[in-house]
Amino acid sequence: MYYSKTVGGFIPDEWMVDGTYDPAPDDAIKITEQEVKGFQGITIPGKAIDVINGRLVWVDNAATAPDSVAIATHQKAALIAEASSIIAPLKDASDGGYIDDSDKPKLVAWQKYRYDLTKVDPAKPVWPPKPAA
Repeated sequence: MYYSKTVGGFIPDEWMVDGTYDPAPDDAIKITEQEVKGFQGITIPGKAIDVINGRLVWVDNAATAPDSVAIATHQKAALIAEASSIIAPLKDASDGGYIDDSDKPKLVAWQKYRYDLTKVDPAKPVWPPKPAA
């Protein structure tokens, strides 16, 4: 039995000989019976098969790019919602003319933070620091 990352799985010996894979994948490695039993048909949540030093190993499954973008998009929305909930009563007080002087810098800081969040690219997120509480 062989394993190839480019193929994305296991290749029976006969397929390497009978021309099923012609040419054979450059990264195909011959694996042991123990590796076949420990990896073929096995799924471990959060893990993926990788090849290190010519042997199969389980590694942490990195989030795919679309997953990472979705996670960052969700985080961005949650942070904007949090900022908005802090800004709303401060803005009301400011608009009504009864905001405490000590709350004015807090309002400005949270508004700037919320604005900075709108500029975050979920594909390459760089998160602005939260204002002090």
